[in-house]
Formats: sequence, C-alpha cells, structure tokens
Amino acid sequence: MAASNNKLLQQLIQKLGLASHEAVLPKSTELQRLLDIRSSNGMMTNLGDYAKATICIDLASSLLALPFDGDMALKLSGLRKTAYYNGRRTLEKILDVNKTIGINEICVQLGLSQVQKDACGLLEAYKRYAGGNSDIDFAHPQYAAMAVFQACKRQKVKPPKTKLVPFSHLKPAQWTLLEKNWEQFLTNSEHTLKKTAAQEKGNSEKEETAQPKATSSGSCGKHASPEKIEPYSNWKKRMLEKAYRELELLRGSG
Repeated sequence: MAASNNKLLQQLIQKLGLASHEAVLPKSTELQRLLDIRSSNGMMTNLGDYAKATICIDLASSLLALPFDGDMALKLSGLRKTAYYNGRRTLEKILDVNKTIGINEICVQLGLSQVQKDACGLLEAYKRYAGGNSDIDFAHPQYAAMAVFQACKRQKVKPPKTKLVPFSHLKPAQWTLLEKNWEQFLTNSEHTLKKTAAQEKGNSEKEETAQPKATSSGSCGKHASPEKIEPYSNWKKRMLEKAYRELELLRGSG
C-alpha cells in the first residue's frame, strides 16, 4: 500500500510541475502516512486516493512555501472547486498543519512577488486604521489575502480573486463584506498611504546616494597604482645594500 501511495505521489508531483523541488516528495509522503494513521484511528474522510494525494502535495507545497498550480490540482483530484477546498480544510485539521498563511506564502504560490511589498505595507496600514480593536485576529489569513488582492488592484495587476478567496478561508459573502470594509479604509487612508510611499521612495534614494561609488583619481582613500609599488626583488636588494653599508660603518668605528 505504501509503495503504491508513493508511486501515485511521484506521478502527481510530476504532473504538477514540482519534480525539481526535492523536498516535496518526502514532505508529501510524510503527510500521506500521517493521514493513513489518523484515518485508521477514526478520523475518516470521504476523499478518494487521487484527491487525498493531491491535497497532501498541496499542503506540502504550502508548508515549504513553493508555488502551486491550483487549477491543475483540481483536474488531478477529480473534485469540484468547493469540494476540493473543503477537503483541504478537513485534511489541515486532521494533519494539524493549519499553518497561518501569510502574504509571503500567498504571493509565492500565486506568482505575485511584485505586489508583496505593497501588500505588507497595506496590511500594516490597515492594522493602524483598525486601532485598538482587540476583537480582530490579524493572524487570520483573510487579512493577508485581502492585502494581496488590494495590492494587485493598486498596481493594476489583475487580482486572481477566485484563487485568493480560498486562501482567506471566507465564504463569498464574507469576502464581499471584507472587501467593502477595505475599500472604505483605502478611501479614508489614501493621503497617508501616498505620503508613506513617497517617504519610502525618498529613503531608498538616499540609501542609493550614500553608497560609495568607484571614482577615478579624485576619490578618497585611493590605493597606489600597481606601477608605483616597488617590486619585492628591488626592495630586498636595496635593504641588503643598506644593511651592508651600516655593517661597514660599525666596523670602521670599532
């Protein structure tokens, strides 16, 4: 059974384009074995072998912060989108790997590294906007997912909404409410966000200006050019001649 599971994982990893990442197979195998053990202890799922194997690879990729082809995963699992993400959440709970998904992981998996910095800035600004509201759990992935979504819109990158919503662990209606809340936040905070962006740009330019530049003869701390450094053989000969002269003087004075 274990051998057939391993073969299936290898085939699916190949089809998902993850074969070049050596850590995926061992991590997926570890999750698959743990799932088999816990399923035999009463934690049952109604997922087929292909679906379970695909989701184990999905979870392994997430834990390793690797990009993952969700569309291909759906085809390989044989599940509809809703059933797939429900199954994924079930396996997260069974395997106890419901790691908090952050902006970095979302951007890596969806190939959105160009918006990562902006998304982080937006999330920090949103935290300040929310103030001291202790009821908000910012570790919940909905905020990271929404920050990436809004960063895409701001940078005129088409936000992959259908892929981002599952990361948020929200139902479509809940996502819509959160999106409206963020739109209000962005409207109220536009001036502050622009000011912060300008300051960051200014600081970046100052850092670049402060970097030492290689210049020609006018630069400080310049080194002697190679042709002005005395060859070792000449120096040795000169020092020996000096030593002989001093020795002769000593003998003459004695």
